[in-house]
Amino acid sequence: MSCSRVLRSVLPIAVVSALAATLLVAPPAGASTGADLVASGGSPDAGAMAVDVVAYRSPTTGVLVDGFRPPTSIWGPGNRGHEYSTAENWPVTASAVGVVLFAGPVGGALHVTVGHPDGLRTSYSFLAEIRVTAGEKVVVGATVGSSSGSFHFGVRTPDGSYMDPARLLGSALRLIPSLVAHEDSLVGAAARAQRRLYERSAMADLVDWATATGRWVGDRLVDGAHIGAVLAYEAASRAAWTYVRAVVEADDWIIVGLRVASAVLGVADCTPDSVRPLLPTGRRTAVTVGGLDSGSADGAFDELDLRGLGYAVEDVLRFSYDGGRSPDPGLEMVDWLGSIPITVHSEESTRRSVADSATLLAELLRMVGRLRPGSVIEVYGHSLGGLVAVTAAAQVAGPADAPDLRILTFSSPHGGLPMAGLLDEFDDIPGMGALSRLVGLPGGTPVVADLVEGLGVEVPVGVPVLSLAAQADLIVPATRSRLQGATTVVVSTGGLHQAGLVGTSEARREIELFRADHPPACRPLLARVADVMVPELIDEAHEVIAANLSPGKVFDKAE
Repeated sequence: MSCSRVLRSVLPIAVVSALAATLLVAPPAGASTGADLVASGGSPDAGAMAVDVVAYRSPTTGVLVDGFRPPTSIWGPGNRGHEYSTAENWPVTASAVGVVLFAGPVGGALHVTVGHPDGLRTSYSFLAEIRVTAGEKVVVGATVGSSSGSFHFGVRTPDGSYMDPARLLGSALRLIPSLVAHEDSLVGAAARAQRRLYERSAMADLVDWATATGRWVGDRLVDGAHIGAVLAYEAASRAAWTYVRAVVEADDWIIVGLRVASAVLGVADCTPDSVRPLLPTGRRTAVTVGGLDSGSADGAFDELDLRGLGYAVEDVLRFSYDGGRSPDPGLEMVDWLGSIPITVHSEESTRRSVADSATLLAELLRMVGRLRPGSVIEVYGHSLGGLVAVTAAAQVAGPADAPDLRILTFSSPHGGLPMAGLLDEFDDIPGMGALSRLVGLPGGTPVVADLVEGLGVEVPVGVPVLSLAAQADLIVPATRSRLQGATTVVVSTGGLHQAGLVGTSEARREIELFRADHPPACRPLLARVADVMVPELIDEAHEVIAANLSPGKVFDKAE
């Protein structure tokens, strides 16, 4: 066994347990206890317990390398919690709502202990950095520190004994005691609540399995619908390809040839794979803007690991197309968000004009700038959301007190989308409206004209913009994602439909490089050529179909 492993097995007992009476069991002077979160005042022995619910979740996205191994004796060897392997300076977050009981060094290592309303205490040990102080209230997902490559997570019951963290993390529910008159004592009720939790663990596991199975089945049905839409769209494109050779002008191919030559001969700066950018320092706030027909509770950015990018739960807001932010249970206790209105938007709300939606987003960005002065606001926009984000930035940027903005767009048609106009024409024909909805472009709505024309504003000076596009995107060709003044990057992954781009590893890499102010990733020669040719061919098919398959021309030919 290595020296590090020996220390990690012995220190939690020989040192931490030796100081438990002063640091962990009894909180420091002035610090709140877990009971403080549920007791409004007075002595706890005058009341009894009612049962509420709290969620526990893993403190990291790192890999669990050593699970709970209780010792055979009080001083015996073992692992009194979970040991995780993480990247250096990886964020470590609070597993549940609570109060920091201790934050500091013990035995030459940094530790944080958080007391929770149910009487349990979680510990986060062998950290590289501590970002909280004793007495500070934290919400679930709040950053308490960063790891030094690995760290230890432990859970202790009110009587000071260790318990398996898997019993908490494997269930979505925890019982929280709160004071109610004319019942038993706080300690007795807490003990009974703890016993009931253990008795119900098997049922909780069954419920979790059933929920996960249902979610998996639902996701497969949605994937099947997407695949069907893509295949139908691709079939229509192939059928219309015969028109391409007849209408494509020679100068179009000259332009394409020049772009290919630039891709082959160009020596633009790029970042090799060996470079791993560090997470940006300073306060950062992420605002996500969904695409067309996204709702308040869903969106493409659910596939993006924002926690892995360094954002704490309280640093991420979801824009509502009805103004303000969308509701998020994880942000209920975040004080600075209290003055921002919460609205629940529907799919219909996303179909307003880009200008109208951008005005609402601009107001949200100004509020965030006032509430978090000095914070860099990074706006993530998917598809239509990218157009809204850039337009809102143009409204906000300029004044001396304007917030510091960065914009990241994904499969956004900045250069317009001719196919949207064609689908809008078919929408007026009885029985053909389903065609536009099949590919996610509902005709007959104010936003269609904006999608046809593309972005009507320029990138504001001083606002960095990253425009990401998928090479083989059949809905929004990568050529349509080019934006003057932005860093436009084409990646090979993302599938044949724009919804798949956000969660890809290539997109994640480009996001990390952009946030660290590095050039885009280096790509092989053939990939650079394909980044030009494939989107150009798809775009030409779009234009040909839009020009030759409009309802008017089709019916004229039929007559």
